[in-house]
Amino acid sequence: MAYPNSADFARIYIQTAEGPPVVQTLICGVEGVNINRSVQTSETYRRDCTTPNRPGKRKLRVTGSSWQITGSGSDNVDIYSDIEAVFGVRSVYNIELYKDDDTDAGELMGTYSGTAIMTAHNQAMTDEAPGTIDITLDGEDDLVWTAAA
Repeated sequence: MAYPNSADFARIYIQTAEGPPVVQTLICGVEGVNINRSVQTSETYRRDCTTPNRPGKRKLRVTGSSWQITGSGSDNVDIYSDIEAVFGVRSVYNIELYKDDDTDAGELMGTYSGTAIMTAHNQAMTDEAPGTIDITLDGEDDLVWTAAA
């Protein structure tokens, strides 16, 4: 049998200094990560010249593409200043995907990298449970995958 080589967890890093050396800060507490990519299209319908009395068939034209990353997990007061510094600002993000290999760190499978704007930073606190965080990163240009060496 063959099984997919799936990531077990991911970590999101913000580039907080261009360097050298480049400094990346872990958004510690964010444990659930969703990577969403989409293609925008426009459509036209064309009739077949040999059967002009039949409805046209849809043809799609790709007009653009986009990506978005959302993350959720435990709120972390220790990184508030880092989050505030990048909220609404273009920043470089790296999303590392890991496999659980029974070590403390896990096995790095590869990294997605791209420039994005943090467009949402939601926090929830209650008397009965620890605080939670949800963030949204809306990407610009390409989201680049680099497999681990």
